[in-house]
Amino acid sequence: MTHTIAKPAFGLRASLLALASAAALLTAAGSAAAADVAPIAGRPEPVANEAGTKAKIAIIGFANNPYWVAVQKGAETANDVLKSRGGEVRWIVGGANIDVPTVNQAINAAATQGYNGIGFFIAGEGNCALVKNLIAEKKISIGAYNTLFPCVEEAGGVINYAQDQVAAGKNAAAELIKAVGDKEGKVGVIVSQFTAPGSEQRRKGFVEGLQGSKLSVVNDGVEAKDSAGTTFASAKDFLTSTPDLVAIYATAGGPFGAAQAVKAAGKQDSVKVIGYDFTKENVAAIRDGSMFGVTGQDEFGQGYNVAIALFNNIVAQQKAEPVLQPAVSLFMTKDNVDQLDPEKLPVGTVPKL
Repeated sequence: MTHTIAKPAFGLRASLLALASAAALLTAAGSAAAADVAPIAGRPEPVANEAGTKAKIAIIGFANNPYWVAVQKGAETANDVLKSRGGEVRWIVGGANIDVPTVNQAINAAATQGYNGIGFFIAGEGNCALVKNLIAEKKISIGAYNTLFPCVEEAGGVINYAQDQVAAGKNAAAELIKAVGDKEGKVGVIVSQFTAPGSEQRRKGFVEGLQGSKLSVVNDGVEAKDSAGTTFASAKDFLTSTPDLVAIYATAGGPFGAAQAVKAAGKQDSVKVIGYDFTKENVAAIRDGSMFGVTGQDEFGQGYNVAIALFNNIVAQQKAEPVLQPAVSLFMTKDNVDQLDPEKLPVGTVPKL
């Protein structure tokens, strides 16, 4: 009797062991499959890394507005694509202030920590002198994003992927003129900081684009430092102080704050809000009618494309061609929001109409 009981017990143990082994194999297979992520179609392709060169890449950004969410997602997706190819991509928050000294400090820290590839948000030409030194002395592959600066290429940089911000500002003006027709009126301008190169290029391009129309800006504009709350307050001030206000143009982070102010005042039909970036908050404002339009800058690509280009330079000494690359920069309105909303597209899809 003991013998007959032992046989099924042994069989049960064998079955459990077999199941455990099968589960382990499935888990291992699943992990291997998860590790081998295909590159995103329409974006830079990673080169073959036959020598097994280790690429340790830092993408330096910030965290003061929703724009960074998409840039970080791009960097993290690049990490998923590259980790089975000998690459590692880490997202690093540079600090609280977005200026040349803070960015330089973050770049230096990454270089000290052994990264052989560094992508960074360029805050000004003052970043380029450091880039030139690090490339010459430490042979680090370096690229920039968000604003186009010829000095990146001159310093030996691998890639500078960014919106042509002057052109984007001019186009925003053209879209506004088209929307208001022959109406005369004022536009309130809200910038990040007048010392922020990209924001300032967008402002100047917009002002230039309004020339010859019946629209003009209220003074030079006001600073909001990428804060949606400050943008809300500034928009509210424009709404109460400017009777002939027809639009609010926000050049940097937090433009949905202006949309919220316009919505609270019940002036969605008479005051057009124009901003930047295909963020969830901006898309929601376009859908509910409180924001007229936003210009994208392929926020995801600024993290992803730069990381892949750095990998290719580390592994195969290739540079992006050309080094200075204007990012895809389309204008989203209620008419095309479904075509451009990142939430409705596969992760990392290149924006197109």
